[in-house]
Amino acid sequence: MLGLRRLGIDCCWVDRLSEVDPLSHHHSLEYITSRFDRMARDFGLGSRYCIVYNDGERHFGLSEEEFSATVRETDLLLNISGHLLEDSVLMQIPRRAYVDVDPGFTQIWGAELLHLSTHNFFFTTGQNVGTCRFPIATNGIEWIPILPPVDLHSWPERIDERCTRFSTVADWHASQGALFQGEVYGGKQSEFMRYLDIPLEADRQIDVAMTIHPYEYADQQLLAEHGWSVVDPFLHAGDPDSYREFIQFSRAEFSVAKEGYVKSNSGWVSDRTACYLASGKPALVQSTGFEITLPAGEGLLTFATADEAIDGLEQIDARYIEHCRAARDLAERYFSSDVVLKQILKHVGLG
Repeated sequence: MLGLRRLGIDCCWVDRLSEVDPLSHHHSLEYITSRFDRMARDFGLGSRYCIVYNDGERHFGLSEEEFSATVRETDLLLNISGHLLEDSVLMQIPRRAYVDVDPGFTQIWGAELLHLSTHNFFFTTGQNVGTCRFPIATNGIEWIPILPPVDLHSWPERIDERCTRFSTVADWHASQGALFQGEVYGGKQSEFMRYLDIPLEADRQIDVAMTIHPYEYADQQLLAEHGWSVVDPFLHAGDPDSYREFIQFSRAEFSVAKEGYVKSNSGWVSDRTACYLASGKPALVQSTGFEITLPAGEGLLTFATADEAIDGLEQIDARYIEHCRAARDLAERYFSSDVVLKQILKHVGLG
């Protein structure tokens, strides 16, 4: 939204919220909506949002009448991960773009499950989707590859050699899971296990702000014994400010990808990695096949084996400042919201 506003475009955030029962939820409806309102105003968005509560029982931000009027004047819907249903008032918008941030999983799950037919444009963060490098059928849908946009004004460069910890933000299990040709395409846990020994073998501090169930004490102990420092994700990345600080006071990113992204060779690129790069922080990430379209080796490095991961850590330390500057340069050339959003607008005929 910040990137669109910088291009002079009036935009509105729309979300839906299911029924909240304070006796079974951690927070009340009033707390949730007031916190969201404070965050929107902190970002200078005022009331340019609408939270549709419990299938239209109430509207927060814009009133129901204001929301309907906004929809009638809107040229483009960017539907992230496809939460638009056929009976939604948003169907009145003439250009409806599905933004796929889970390439591989999305194409396995298929059009019917995800209501893809309600859209007329399709964008994906998977650089290989629809090409011969991607093994999953797209069933006639033309997926346009994009990179995750980052607002460079909100993510200033912060290069500091004194930063020592490699880091990432992750979910031990993740909610994604799919079955393709008899094989399971899963989340991050299996990939962390493949690279379990990296912190010890590389003698590097790697902090992971990771959601992991408290009762999974055996897994937490396993990670700790192998040198992973698992920190509270809600404390270190639970709101925009803490998330940005966690990244900007890191030395670089080190992260595995979800098994489904890797197995499908989707070419997935993380919006989190874009934030590291924008901050002038090098990123060393597990390969998903995006190297054929996005330069890797300076500022952004990839690995497919444990030896390559250890070598990448050593490369970053050996030429740290050069990698930092290359990271920011990649963000400016490829991930800037100005660059990515202009591509999207041009493709849908609003350039």
